[in-house]
Amino acid sequence: MHGSSRRAPRSGLARLLALIAVAILFAAACGDDDGSAPSDTGDTSTDSSDGAAADGLLAELQERGSITIGIANEVPFGFVGDDGEATGIAPDVARAVLAELGIDEVDAQVVEFGNLIGGLQAGQYDLIAAGMYITPERAEQISFSDPDYCVAESLAVAAGNPKGIVDYQSFVDDSSLTLAVATGTVEVDYAEDAGVPDNQLEIFADIDAMYAALEAGEVDAAAGTAATVDRQVAARSGLESVEPFFPTDAEGNEVLPCGGYGFRNGDTDFRDAFNDVLNQFREDGTTMEIITAYDDFSEADVEKANALTLDDFLP
Repeated sequence: MHGSSRRAPRSGLARLLALIAVAILFAAACGDDDGSAPSDTGDTSTDSSDGAAADGLLAELQERGSITIGIANEVPFGFVGDDGEATGIAPDVARAVLAELGIDEVDAQVVEFGNLIGGLQAGQYDLIAAGMYITPERAEQISFSDPDYCVAESLAVAAGNPKGIVDYQSFVDDSSLTLAVATGTVEVDYAEDAGVPDNQLEIFADIDAMYAALEAGEVDAAAGTAATVDRQVAARSGLESVEPFFPTDAEGNEVLPCGGYGFRNGDTDFRDAFNDVLNQFREDGTTMEIITAYDDFSEADVEKANALTLDDFLP
């Protein structure tokens, strides 16, 4: 009896232990499934480019569906239209590119041209869409896309051009002449590279103000792109533009004034994605269609840009 009483507990204990072992194995198996799934998911998000992009500006803009761009209110490059919306060649092209990236709402902040780069760096907006010329000096401060247009320079002068002004060299040859330029623009550099003395330069913060000064006879000419000069001359009385020309640098080499889009240096994902779509548009004729819709630009202006990349403007 004692023997049978001892065997019974062993048999019950064995069954109990077996059940516990099965339970442990089942739990372990479930644990492996649960553990492996999160582990795999974690590995995917860490290693994939999609996971990395989720932390970038591009993903943030796509999730929000909106962006603020910086413009300088310069016709026809980037300005506020009668409807209160940003327009001009740069906002128009940018809007088309951004739509392809899933960013449909575009707001604009107007700043003085000379403050465009500083405003971008300070986070006031996430893209400069103002037709900004690509220069080595600017490329040290921000990142650029490839260009989408190139255009010659011109000068606005009094009707009849009584002083016989042709280009920047005219101011070097005649020390009595005064040239108006806008702060932060390449025209300041072009004038200096041509050898125009500082005391013959009048620098204005506002583009409209310098043309008003020309109308008032306070300066002898106002410098700008041929597109801007022609627009300003057409909108005012008593002014005309000189024949468009290409400026030269300090070494006497002809400079190609070509514009692109500006990005903060750290926003590589956004810049690269934007540039990829921009280049598709350069190839399929979309930029040509958008830019030449403005009478200020010819097909040659766009074709010249299409043959260039950002590297062509860097040392």
